[in-house]
Amino acid sequence: MKLIYQIFLLAIFLISCKSEQQKQFEKNIIGEWNFAKDVELHIDKNQDYDEPPSPFLSNLGGFIFYKNATLIDKLGFFNWDEEKPREERRIVYKGDSTRYEIDDDSLKIFNPIRKSWNSYKIISITKDTLTIQKHKDYYLKYYNLKYKLNPSETFDKIIISSSGCYGTCPIMNIQFDKNGKVVYLGEQYNTTDGFFTSSMSIAEYKTIENSFKKANIRKLENSYSADISDQNRVTVTFVKNNKIIKTISDYASQAPSELIMAYRKAMFKYQQLKLSKFHKNENFPNSAWINFDENSKQIFLSQSEKFLLLNEILDAKKVQSNFKKKYKLIIYNDKDNDFVLESDGRFYKHQNDIYDLGYNFFDINNLENRTEHF
Repeated sequence: MKLIYQIFLLAIFLISCKSEQQKQFEKNIIGEWNFAKDVELHIDKNQDYDEPPSPFLSNLGGFIFYKNATLIDKLGFFNWDEEKPREERRIVYKGDSTRYEIDDDSLKIFNPIRKSWNSYKIISITKDTLTIQKHKDYYLKYYNLKYKLNPSETFDKIIISSSGCYGTCPIMNIQFDKNGKVVYLGEQYNTTDGFFTSSMSIAEYKTIENSFKKANIRKLENSYSADISDQNRVTVTFVKNNKIIKTISDYASQAPSELIMAYRKAMFKYQQLKLSKFHKNENFPNSAWINFDENSKQIFLSQSEKFLLLNEILDAKKVQSNFKKKYKLIIYNDKDNDFVLESDGRFYKHQNDIYDLGYNFFDINNLENRTEHF
């Protein structure tokens, strides 16, 4: 009888210990974590890891754990039909929020794509590092992040363009304005193609803006690339007071992880918005493929900058004015007819119609002296 009583007390003690461990894990996991690396223990090449197919190349990711058992997956949840022919595949964004549970030393994260739980063993959680294990062959390490975002660093517009690739990469452009206005142009490999406008809350805009600010925009390089063909190029432009503050080009997902995670989710934001067909000026073609020259001298703009200028022209006031032609802009239409405008940087003339931006786009951004080709 005494032995049974001792075993009973030991069992209670062990349960209590596990409960305290779980409470400590639940406390320590709260916060933001970025993927650092995987640590190989031993690799079985014949092992099928049953990982879901991914439309992206890089091993990125991270989590933001909250006290209410919800989390943000920093890469987001994306679905695509790998079984379909390449021309029919479309990437579908399912958001970035889900729920999690901690049971003893087990971390479970609900996968909204598969409608099932992904289970990880918690190896350790320190002040700086989260180490979890999904397979016996490797650990996953994440580092703790505490950002100090500058509240005075804000942008009026954020523009993202995607070039497409030999695959399912979308060919699209999207602009977010700080007032909540959204302009979207989908050309190919999107769930919705065409020219649309929409709106979102100021809070949603701030979420997108802050995700980019975490990448420390002003300290990033202007261009990232890899020596590989047929990959997607994403360009992101940030605007303040009509001036392009920064444009970043990322070919083949070579940019820092924070930038990639920010633009990947923002690119597909249109799938979560109510889109309205754009009809403001039906004379303009639905294209952001624009060529610029100044007296036969080529002027280089990134695709996101071209989309910015196109939207500025579409929002411009129709006026009566005389100006000296300095630039020629050619917008290539999907109907194989060129759409030509003459401009001095501020005024844009098509046939007999003149549009006034209210400022000189080329002067304020010093585009005449740009030699970099995106």
